[in-house]
Amino acid sequence: MESMAMMAAPQPAVPAPGREIILGTRGLTKRYGRRLAVDQLGLEVFRGDVFGLLGPNGSGKTTTLRMLLGLVWPTAGTMSLFGRDMSAPLERRAALKRVGAIAEQPAFYPYLSGRENLLGVATFSGWPDTAATRARVDVVLEQVGLATRAKDAYKKYSLGMKQRLGIAAALLTNPELIILDEPTNGLDPAGMVEVRALIGQLARGGATVLLSSHLLHEVQQVCTRVAILKEGRLLAQGAVADLLSSSSGILLAFADPEQLPKAAGIVLEAAGSGTGWIRGAQYVLPEPGAWTPPGGWLLRVDAPPERAAEVNALLGGHGIYAAEVRRFEGNLEQYFLALTGQAGPPAAYGQQGQAPMAQGYGQPMMAPHAAQSAQAARPTTGGQQ
Repeated sequence: MESMAMMAAPQPAVPAPGREIILGTRGLTKRYGRRLAVDQLGLEVFRGDVFGLLGPNGSGKTTTLRMLLGLVWPTAGTMSLFGRDMSAPLERRAALKRVGAIAEQPAFYPYLSGRENLLGVATFSGWPDTAATRARVDVVLEQVGLATRAKDAYKKYSLGMKQRLGIAAALLTNPELIILDEPTNGLDPAGMVEVRALIGQLARGGATVLLSSHLLHEVQQVCTRVAILKEGRLLAQGAVADLLSSSSGILLAFADPEQLPKAAGIVLEAAGSGTGWIRGAQYVLPEPGAWTPPGGWLLRVDAPPERAAEVNALLGGHGIYAAEVRRFEGNLEQYFLALTGQAGPPAAYGQQGQAPMAQGYGQPMMAPHAAQSAQAARPTTGGQQ
């Protein structure tokens, strides 16, 4: 087992103006024999973030969290927490006192009540059995919405309630940083909603939350910043809005199929004339459950969604009117698939027939491979690629 004392002192990262980095890693690496679980990972978590560590199972998320909590020694690299060098035992101990965490699935005594379980956690943590300790337990039970079920046996709790009790245990010390490993894993939709609402509540209360998950679409709803991992390597890191900005746009559908290629030609001509904000267009198929126009295809304009009215006016000036105009917002799941080269044309392509030709252009406007646009505009910070 490698000693953390042998690691070089961490080099401080440079935060964005007005943002304090409370957790940072540089070149963080962990090997298990020949298997490289985490590879040269660079993270930056700012105070006030709800930061998602995202990726499929086996991508190194749990190993990373265990290293941050001092449960596993890194093979190489550096870590800092609240500006303290995590390779120094005294510094690490002082920093971790400001952290609350759930590492993997929380475990409690099934026949004890929620309150009794939390009192047991407090006892194991060295807290005296005083009125102040009991009052703190009641506070966190109220905070996670379990006050009315505090006397019920743990075995009677739903999966969502069990996860909330685990989060309550992490909140006992009123931590500045809360680390949650797969907090919605195994939950039904109702349980996911419960935990997601609780995470939002914690963030609004001023806490910084670092969570891991393989459910990218779920995490997108609560995270402000994310890091996406695959096979232990950092693929992208940044604000969710920034990462998805390259995949947003405007969708247009036409009741008259003949207007589709004409509209495409007008949009492409505008893009080529140097408008600056219209970057291009492509044919796409409707999402499952959405209205399918005659001909089966929609026009996706690569432009800021807030300028949809201007695109509509551009087409109207040429006598072409869309039956439907709406914003298209990308999501983390699509972004991840594009980033890793796993997003090819949907199977539905070809079921609708050949895409039409853009007016004045010699080739059909088939959607390009999504990975090309993702690779061209993926903001990253603090990591090595």
